[in-house]
Amino acid sequence: MSAVLGVDGGGRKTYAIVADGSGALLGAGVGGSSNWETAGLEGACEAVATSADAALEAAGLRRGALDASVFGLAGVDWPSDLGLLEGVIAPLGFGGPHRIVNDAFVALRAGTTQPWGAVVISGTGTVAAGRNPAGDEFRTIGEGRVFGDFGSEFDVSELAVRAVADAYTGRGPSTMLTELICDRAGVDTASTLLERLSRQDTRLRSPEVANMAPLVLVATERGDLVARTILEQIGSSLGDAAGLVASRLEMQDVEFEVVCAGNLFRTPNRYLMDQLELGVRRTAPRARPEVLNTPPVVGAGLMALELAGPTIGAGASPRLASAAANHFWGGGEDA
Repeated sequence: MSAVLGVDGGGRKTYAIVADGSGALLGAGVGGSSNWETAGLEGACEAVATSADAALEAAGLRRGALDASVFGLAGVDWPSDLGLLEGVIAPLGFGGPHRIVNDAFVALRAGTTQPWGAVVISGTGTVAAGRNPAGDEFRTIGEGRVFGDFGSEFDVSELAVRAVADAYTGRGPSTMLTELICDRAGVDTASTLLERLSRQDTRLRSPEVANMAPLVLVATERGDLVARTILEQIGSSLGDAAGLVASRLEMQDVEFEVVCAGNLFRTPNRYLMDQLELGVRRTAPRARPEVLNTPPVVGAGLMALELAGPTIGAGASPRLASAAANHFWGGGEDA
């Protein structure tokens, strides 16, 4: 029986699956953070080993019995990172060829019907990436707006505070974000909120205000035009990033999916998606934005099946996606 390993590792958890050539889920496991920038190389290796060994045990397999493996890991941002992680993952000896990629690429593969397309991720950070039909890949730097990436939940939070400040000073219109954010922070007035932020937390890192994106989504659905403008600005930026990916990979005339992944997309919002679609279609008119509704680790499994070759069965992708979603999301895991 052929079997492959797929791993999706982030800053909080690491997910692993073992699948056979038909896309049947043979085993799954979960470990801690495998972002080497925060967990360290040893910590990342331990998280990968823990999750993978749990998946192998559930599948009744041992290390070395696999036909291929793919590791999609946060923190793989530069070629030098690949060398560092190769040095700790290769000795684990899972068997067969393996590949280490940035976790954006496994999210991309999880949401596409073909092995190519684009992905925009908006969570604690933001990044855009893509692969064209020839297999060429490109991604943005993914290190925040200083490096050209804008559209994360943190960016939404900053725009929300700016809106409250503008309403307070009279520079901008009133917004229900003032009341919502004050309630979140446990204060009575905008002046108290802004004073606290200006003196204690100018980068919005405190737990009570670190992620205001859900409040912006709530305000938008209640008809707040300021909140709507924030989401439209974010959507436009993410669409432009997807268009950049399409341009760099010469996919302007190709029909492809733009996978929208990350917490910001967990609550559907038409203003966000409409602007994203308009943004990417300025460059790639045949692009189709699609919200990811499959655990990203599925993409690692599919990439491992492709690495093992020669061809994945037609039903492998939906079969694996359904089984993994039931295991991780149906069981209460936050994948």
